[in-house]
Amino acid sequence: MRQKFIPSKTYIGFANRIRFWQPVIRNGWSIKFSVHDDTDVLLIIISKLTGQTIIRYFNNEDEACEFINYIMNQASSPI
Repeated sequence: MRQKFIPSKTYIGFANRIRFWQPVIRNGWSIKFSVHDDTDVLLIIISKLTGQTIIRYFNNEDEACEFINYIMNQASSPI
């Protein structure tokens, strides 16, 4: 028999402060973007061709967008 997971008050409070979106696939990269407390940004970027994974944390949405633009200009496949 499988036990039920009962989330704690801390877990629920944390989960309510996170916004996330479906991954976007562009130029061979899959990009997952999450925001916590309207300032902390977590990016998970995966090459669809090689499986290379990049995980980055930013304190600023503008810096995260600059990094996304940088990655979009990189080849997602081995040269």
